[in-house]
Amino acid sequence: MLVLSNIDHIASLLEQVDIKYERDENVLMMKWKTDHFDELKIKIAANKDESWTYIVAPFTNFYEVEETKRMKLAYEMLKESWKANGVKFAIDDDDDIIVIAETNDTDLTSDEVKTLVSHVVHACDTLWGIYPE
Repeated sequence: MLVLSNIDHIASLLEQVDIKYERDENVLMMKWKTDHFDELKIKIAANKDESWTYIVAPFTNFYEVEETKRMKLAYEMLKESWKANGVKFAIDDDDDIIVIAETNDTDLTSDEVKTLVSHVVHACDTLWGIYPE
């Protein structure tokens, strides 16, 4: 019996709900048009043993934010992380601000994948709203 990788499984689920993506090895990449983004990039990847799947939207580097506005942004991101369903606003190891949904459900359905992706897309618009100008 052929066992699909987690990313192969998610790719087939995206196809079932007609979400277009590109694949680069074990990363699925999508582009979304929203109220605030012409081309919001979202990636889906898994950890090495495929026990976790991550839906990630990179935003910008934290240190590109004006120094006097960083603390307020970090505070607002923490508050939004509390309010948001299924997503986190975070700063990764490269100091990039990201929106991320993560799951260890290895038996996702097409509706669950669609929901996770749409939570990330919506959260990016929320982040745009709190991001300092």
